[in-house]
Amino acid sequence: MERPDAYDKQDSQLQSLIMLGAYTGARIAELCAIKVADVTDSSFHIIEAKTGAGVREVPIHSSIKELVGKLKAESVDGYLLSGLTFNKYGDRSNAIGKRFGILKTDLKYSGGHVFHSIRKTLTTLLENAGVSENLAADIVGHEKPRITYGLYSGGATLKVKQAAMERVKYPF
Repeated sequence: MERPDAYDKQDSQLQSLIMLGAYTGARIAELCAIKVADVTDSSFHIIEAKTGAGVREVPIHSSIKELVGKLKAESVDGYLLSGLTFNKYGDRSNAIGKRFGILKTDLKYSGGHVFHSIRKTLTTLLENAGVSENLAADIVGHEKPRITYGLYSGGATLKVKQAAMERVKYPF
């Protein structure tokens, strides 16, 4: 059986997941848990996260604004990535995560390449674009490394995070 590439329109859910991951740095479970009500015209509110630092507001990159609008308009279950099913643990990312694994294997990527690799790529692009570590941490949901910003700062504004995200460019 031939498996479809995510970009041949036969797996638009997976295609959308990959694009959202590339332009948010969010974990797969975070993306699958985003509800339409948690998305504004300019940002995602990530409420279900692995850590406290993961609960955050992430700007919507201009490259995915159209996609996000389409996903919001077409949702039939209140989730941005509509139509995913829950497993017995209440996780919506399990089945699509397996589809991602099949796709990357079919494309001859090694076992070291996982969905989290997309998060690492965005972090690298932010660093190479000259975005400070503290600002990148606010975007991807990491603890800040130092006490001054890590303990006392309320975090970067959405406007500052948006400007940083717009510095990210992919070759596709």
